[in-house]
Amino acid sequence: MTRAALAALALILTPCSAWACATCISSPFGDQSYTWPYIGLILLPFGLIVAIIGIFGYLHLKRLASFVGAKDEPQIIKETT
Repeated sequence: MTRAALAALALILTPCSAWACATCISSPFGDQSYTWPYIGLILLPFGLIVAIIGIFGYLHLKRLASFVGAKDEPQIIKETT
């Protein structure tokens, strides 16, 4: 009985053949939509680099504007009561 149970368990747990995805089943050059994911993966690092440079540029311009702006004299502008 245990051999039959082990054999049944082994048959149940063996992996089945995997089905191919729709892109893999189609003809190699019949459907050109498979290139869009690759284009996205290729362009993603460049987009991230542009975003990081944009953030650093914004922070640099913000810091530069604080140095260029007119400074108020603390003795002139004070609250009197």
